[in-house]
Amino acid sequence: MKNIILKVAAVFAALFIFALTSCSGIIGYSVVLWNIGDQKITDGTVVPVYLKSNISHVYVISAPDSEEKIEVPLWKLSEPKSKGKAKKLAKQYRDYEHQYARCKLDGLPIRAEPNNVARQIYRLRKGEVIRALEKGEGSAPTNGATKLEGDWLHVLTSNGVWGWCFSLNLELFAMKDDGSFNAGNEASAVSKLDDLLSGVLEEKWYPEYYESMHKKGRVDLNYVKPSYGFEVNTENKSVRLDLPNTSVSYKYSDVKRAGNGIYDFKDTPIHISIKDANTINVRYSDDSGITKSQNMLSSQVIDPASLIAGEKSRRAGAYSSLRSSGPDYSSSNYGMIAFSADNRFTWSGYSILVPSVIPEDAGNSGSVSFPYFLPSNLKGEWSGVLTLTFAKGAEVNLLYKLDGTGLRLSPARVVTVENPSNGFKESSVSKSSGSLEMFFHK
Repeated sequence: MKNIILKVAAVFAALFIFALTSCSGIIGYSVVLWNIGDQKITDGTVVPVYLKSNISHVYVISAPDSEEKIEVPLWKLSEPKSKGKAKKLAKQYRDYEHQYARCKLDGLPIRAEPNNVARQIYRLRKGEVIRALEKGEGSAPTNGATKLEGDWLHVLTSNGVWGWCFSLNLELFAMKDDGSFNAGNEASAVSKLDDLLSGVLEEKWYPEYYESMHKKGRVDLNYVKPSYGFEVNTENKSVRLDLPNTSVSYKYSDVKRAGNGIYDFKDTPIHISIKDANTINVRYSDDSGITKSQNMLSSQVIDPASLIAGEKSRRAGAYSSLRSSGPDYSSSNYGMIAFSADNRFTWSGYSILVPSVIPEDAGNSGSVSFPYFLPSNLKGEWSGVLTLTFAKGAEVNLLYKLDGTGLRLSPARVVTVENPSNGFKESSVSKSSGSLEMFFHK
């Protein structure tokens, strides 16, 4: 009850003050710092202020040439002063009248003073819009020994934070009278950072062969990992390249343009060529010191986690089909195969297949996997390639086909060779003409 009484009293006090100021005049003049879109009052306008409410966090003002009273959030106006001082402040901000900025980088700091060692008072989100008020004098940040291009700008955020932000990663634009904007089409040239390079530095890049594997439906989990790729850490100025046959990390002092779309990371053997917003080529030295290059795609194009999940799902689905159709299969000639829930098998009574299909002393149990892919000429006749790894290490690869009554198997010939272009071990599957075919009943 006490709180209710206090609130009611505060409201009456505000109304009383408003009545007094309405009769006696204004309490000062303020500069509009952020467009008041619904009233079409643009920033830079000097307006009379009739009331400041710290309870509602608003000023009561009137638009120029109007007696209508409107409420405006405190942060959108400067502190009320005399009309002369308000006009002087408006003139101070005139060079950046109607200028707003969109942040290009997540975590860009706003500082208390215009220098890179001043206290951070706010961190911007990528895409966040702020108001640019004026340019200030301050020491430019450096990238090693080189000063970065840009200016220190006095800025205001949409939640009322004031501070200084360096313009390198800001995209300036003009806001319309109604408060709408179209950042990008009306961007100014205040920030001169190469937009393509900026995108590269912010992105995680993955090997182009990921997309090739995806399109072919042949995702080799030996060569697809979320850690593989190329990325730059601009905060500690390091670059990392992780590939199946190369894993290197370097500290760089600067990033220098070496040509149209070509950049060198100084003090490292890393060079990049930007083909478009989603494709780059990275030139590097491998573990043997041989210069190589690798095309990379952005995470906007390819997602290794999805590739891995999709391939694991394919393998799990293949095994689930074997289990649900069986899980036990028997043949009077080739013994009995049973598939258990944990990707394990047992095979007994297969002596007739030793050593032509199954090595001698292989054992009677092991694990089941599906690491190999059918060639197109075998896809119509077979479901896939079943790999049985016996407990003593023997690997037996079999073409398999499920039908309504059982399981058909035939030895698969798997040949693995090294691809000289990338050093990958690539496997091909084939079936010899006239090779043995075995049928197991459910």
